[in-house]
Amino acid sequence: MQLKEIFLRAGYPPTTLKDPPAVVLNLGLAPERVQADLLITDGKKPLLIADYAPGAVRSRTRGLVAYARLAFPEGPPPLVLQTNGRDFVLVETEKGREIAYGGPEVIPSYEALLSRSSPAPVDSRRRKIEEKILFIHSTGG
Repeated sequence: MQLKEIFLRAGYPPTTLKDPPAVVLNLGLAPERVQADLLITDGKKPLLIADYAPGAVRSRTRGLVAYARLAFPEGPPPLVLQTNGRDFVLVETEKGREIAYGGPEVIPSYEALLSRSSPAPVDSRRRKIEEKILFIHSTGG
């Protein structure tokens, strides 16, 4: 099942489900393009980034947080969600803290997302750190 279908079943309006932007990293021998699977938006600002990957979901959340911070440096989404289709982990983007783990029931309602405030913009020093973290997570080193 695709992530869009999971969010539609959770009651999200179809117009809020978008393709997230790509982040291009220039740290290796060739540019590395990284993109998550799904962006939830209110039409003006990002609310949540979701990504699917097989394997252990908790091992992938730090890379997804880095992606969210880089893809939206002016104001990342408040939350990211990593899943392997069975396990779901929800993480706060600002602090990188896990707030829920389980099945699809950890997906917050769209209304709950609307009430969350956006994290502060990412400063240039922090951006360089996030680029290295995302590079390591997306390329294996």
